[in-house]
Amino acid sequence: MSSYSVPHESAKLLEHGIIHNPLHHGLKGSEPLPAEISETLPYVKYEGSDLPLIPINWRFAESLASLKGFQACMLNVLLKRKYGMDYQEIVINTNHAQLFFQSLLTIVVDPDGDAITNIMFDDVHIAKYFPVLEKNGAFIGAYNAFCTNIYRAGDGRYFHLHGDINPTKAQQALGLSPSLSVSNSNEARNIYAEKVSTFTGEELETLMNDKHGVSGTVCHSTEEYLSSEHGKANAHAGLYELFHIPNPKQPPTWWDAVDNRDADPRRPLFGLKVIDLTRIIAGATIGRELAELGASILRITSPNVTDISSINIDVGWGKWNAYLDLKKEEDREQLRGLMLESDVVIDGYRPHIMEKWGFGKDDVLRMCEGRKKGIVYAREDCYGWNGPYSGRSGWQQISDGACGVSLKFGRAMGVDEPVTPVFPNSDCCTGISGATGILHALIQRAEKGGSYVVDVALNYYSQWLVRSCGTYPVDVWDDLWTRYGKPVFHHDDNMQITIPAFLKMLKDKAPELYDESYFEKRHSVPLGVDLRVVKPILGFPGNRVSLGYNVGVRPNGVDEPRWPENLLSENIC
Repeated sequence: MSSYSVPHESAKLLEHGIIHNPLHHGLKGSEPLPAEISETLPYVKYEGSDLPLIPINWRFAESLASLKGFQACMLNVLLKRKYGMDYQEIVINTNHAQLFFQSLLTIVVDPDGDAITNIMFDDVHIAKYFPVLEKNGAFIGAYNAFCTNIYRAGDGRYFHLHGDINPTKAQQALGLSPSLSVSNSNEARNIYAEKVSTFTGEELETLMNDKHGVSGTVCHSTEEYLSSEHGKANAHAGLYELFHIPNPKQPPTWWDAVDNRDADPRRPLFGLKVIDLTRIIAGATIGRELAELGASILRITSPNVTDISSINIDVGWGKWNAYLDLKKEEDREQLRGLMLESDVVIDGYRPHIMEKWGFGKDDVLRMCEGRKKGIVYAREDCYGWNGPYSGRSGWQQISDGACGVSLKFGRAMGVDEPVTPVFPNSDCCTGISGATGILHALIQRAEKGGSYVVDVALNYYSQWLVRSCGTYPVDVWDDLWTRYGKPVFHHDDNMQITIPAFLKMLKDKAPELYDESYFEKRHSVPLGVDLRVVKPILGFPGNRVSLGYNVGVRPNGVDEPRWPENLLSENIC
């Protein structure tokens, strides 16, 4: 154990688990990684504490640090091809990297004034800055909150029930009244536990997903998932799949220059126009990652669609935010016009929702096939884009349960039951993967022309975590767990229980994770306030690249749905 090093293992995982992973070299029609990407490996440097710091058996630190390293490698390829730059040294501190999946949990709004903290799923306290957009009370009260949790079915299997962002549907599917009143969390859990126990796991899969369109999954072992029909159908997928759509009308090209200015590698993606059709964490993180590199992001949502304001405070940096109602033809026509001016479209809604309005993958490819440059269409879902469950909706906890991540975490704590491993890790890591896939697509478009489709999924990340990253060696895990007093959580401890408990443990036992140098004070002009936030993870000692955001975070619908003439305009009026 004394020789274990998180930075060293992160570098190994980047090289062998990602760059040289056969899954990333052109299986089943997916584009292989750029030929020269191996040359960039020596330029990614890792530093940080040798021993792991977060008492979770899965190697989350190494996973995230290696994914950011993958992004760094792809960025170096782009910098050299587009700007003629030498490869840049890029430093990743693995302690700092672990704040990437805690960024939502560590934000302080107005640190020198109101100092609002603990904003996750708490729209009420930030209503001064972000109007409450959650229309269904999904996180209000214990009864609704514990609709999202793991319960034991009648056949002994564990089932992850999920309230989505409208728990009424799951409650009604179980035969429960949406208006039940409970006095505490235990009472709420007992109500769901009793109902779930009247079904088998398989019956619940059918009831929730097929009959009611509600997210939910039996919590499998990793072996069960990988040997299942769905696991086998997606076994060829790496962290993302990238497909080329050739078109002789669309020659190789980068994106358009801005205002006749010379391209500036300090903001590598400046001038890139991205339409963001996303909600919640994973898909929205893709756009924020591109914005950090200089891209211009226009997020389109609807005043009639529920949203979670507290999450937008984290994932909304660098994005203008406009309303369009896709039920109206005139608004759909506006969105078509915006897409025709764009380089990238990100679709983060559940499968087939955008097809309903004419903005699915095939719709957008057809829309853009007559223009002179191709489009990059990136779509993110839970289960992946192949196999019998490809049309299902899902969330991070669903992916963790389906792929065996939750069960292995529970067993590592000595209980033979699944436990969701606390942080929105698979959401955040899927966001990094999706953004890296888009960088890859832009590189390929500049080489071969045409359009590109980036398929990314929570399960693609989760199965990579299981197969390529893995858990800590037994002695390393035992030492890590012991340092925290061997805490044990159970299947029905949802994230509203585990997150506060873990944050307290980490602040007591691992204060080095929260070093002030990993944070910055960032001003939002639209909000008129500073926020204390996690700094970008990639460090550039040579200062040839500057990470940040062109515009500040803002509430939904405050901008006009059009591309501004000046891509540095704070607001679109």
